[in-house]
Amino acid sequence: MVICMTLREGFLHDFLAASLIGFLFALFAAGQAAGGANGDMVKFTGLFIVYALFFVIPGGFVAAYLNFRLHSVGENLGMEGLNAGFFTAIVYTIITLFTTLVSAILGKDPGGTFLGWIITVLFSFVFYPLGGYICGYVEQRPYAMPSIFSMPRMSRAPPPPPPTATAQLCPTCGKPLTYVQQYDRRYCTNCKKYP
Repeated sequence: MVICMTLREGFLHDFLAASLIGFLFALFAAGQAAGGANGDMVKFTGLFIVYALFFVIPGGFVAAYLNFRLHSVGENLGMEGLNAGFFTAIVYTIITLFTTLVSAILGKDPGGTFLGWIITVLFSFVFYPLGGYICGYVEQRPYAMPSIFSMPRMSRAPPPPPPTATAQLCPTCGKPLTYVQQYDRRYCTNCKKYP
C-alpha cells in the first residue's frame, strides 16, 4: 500500500520533529521553575508563568515556524500556527507524563510531583498555541528587519570599474580595432594586423 500525500498535508514526523524542538523550550522552563520553587507550589506556578513567557511561547513559535518551513500550509497561518502549538502541547504532555510517573515513583512527594505536572500541562496548552499563533500572525504579515540590527558590512576595496565601451583605435590607421577572443587581442581589419 502506497500513501500519497501532498506537501500541503505534511507528515506526522514533520509535526513531531518541530514539536520536540519546541518541547525542549518548555522542559527548560519547567526545570528552572522547579529548581527555584523548592517545593512551594505557589512559587512554582509564579515562576513557571514567568519562564513560560520566555521559553514556552518561543517554543510554540519555533514549532510553528518549523512546520511552516517543512510543508506548505493553508491560507490562515494564524490557525496553522495555533495547530502546531497545540500539537506541541500534546507532545509535551505525553513525554512529561512518563517522566513525571518515574519521578513520582522514585520521589518522596508524588502528590506534589503530579500537581506540578498538571500545572505545567495546563500552561503548556495556553502558551504553546499562543506562541504558534504569534508565529502564524508574523508569518502572514512579514516585517522588514529593523535597520538597527543590520550589521555594517566590512569595507573592501571597491570592485574594478567595468571595461569602457569606447572603441580602441589602431595606432597606424586610426580605425577601430576588433577584439579577437581566441587570441585575447585586438585586430585591425583595415591594416590586417595586430597592433
